Amino acid sequence: MQPHPTLGPRAGYASVAIAAVLWGTFSLFFRPAERMSRALLAPATEAFAVFAVVFVVTAPFAWRQGRMLGRRPARGWAAVAFTGVGDALNALLFFWAMQTTSLSIAVLSHYLAPVLVALAAPVFLGERMKRATWIALALALTGLGLLLEPWRAGTSARAALAGAALGAGSAFFYATNMIVFKRVQHLFLPLEVLAWHMPTALLVLFLCVPRGGFSLEPQVAGLLAAAGLIPGALAGVLFLRGLARVPASRASVFTLLEPLVAVGIGVLVWGEKPTLVAAFGASLVLSGAWLVLKSETPEAVLNMVSTQPSVVETGTRAE
Repeated sequence: MQPHPTLGPRAGYASVAIAAVLWGTFSLFFRPAERMSRALLAPATEAFAVFAVVFVVTAPFAWRQGRMLGRRPARGWAAVAFTGVGDALNALLFFWAMQTTSLSIAVLSHYLAPVLVALAAPVFLGERMKRATWIALALALTGLGLLLEPWRAGTSARAALAGAALGAGSAFFYATNMIVFKRVQHLFLPLEVLAWHMPTALLVLFLCVPRGGFSLEPQVAGLLAAAGLIPGALAGVLFLRGLARVPASRASVFTLLEPLVAVGIGVLVWGEKPTLVAAFGASLVLSGAWLVLKSETPEAVLNMVSTQPSVVETGTRAE
């Protein structure tokens, strides 16, 4: 994506920050939709609706920009298609986690993704393991353990463990996508990846939608479409616009607004008040993610923080 001629560094940082804030608002659309729906609203239906809107909005612009680059090798398109499958499973598990447990557990277990990427990079990409990666892993796992409070008993404890497992599963698929796409990221513009990994993602999600899953009340369909438009397409475009003007390594700090906003909404809107121990655990998870993001190169940072839940999995040449 070419930098906008009138977009300066301050506006670039603001765009990244606004995008991160918008990513944290998915529950404001999903939870009212789940309550309005007469039948159980499946996570696959939610993810399909978001991805479909993102595809419809971005595909025309991606097609126009991509024509300037000409033909790309088949291995590149195969990687894009593969990331669509991974992104579908990532979003499906993440939205399922949001339905299963508190927003703090769902979002922060998903935020293991940067640490997983850093751990996998030496094996699959030949990058040198950093000491900061091991420290970040220790912080993240300790924090997640405190957040889950496994010494509790009862239904809430089981739901927390199940939600954390789903969130960690989404982090795994997110990290896998980053490793795969990093090998071919130089072949595509960011907006192309945002648009063209959607067809395979939509196919996977379509197959996961249960019978009757598309029979939605108008108000429910409207909320899902709004989720696809605002924290989906709009946030993705703002993120890419901002990163065209600012260094990814600096912008990465602003992406941590996403889990902070999501957890804040859980507390202020949905009454999910964590204990002091859980809040301390959440801070450790975020500290681990921050440590990884700050210790990586700008290109690696961008691969890790493109979005949550990864509807903009891109690489770009940030200046």
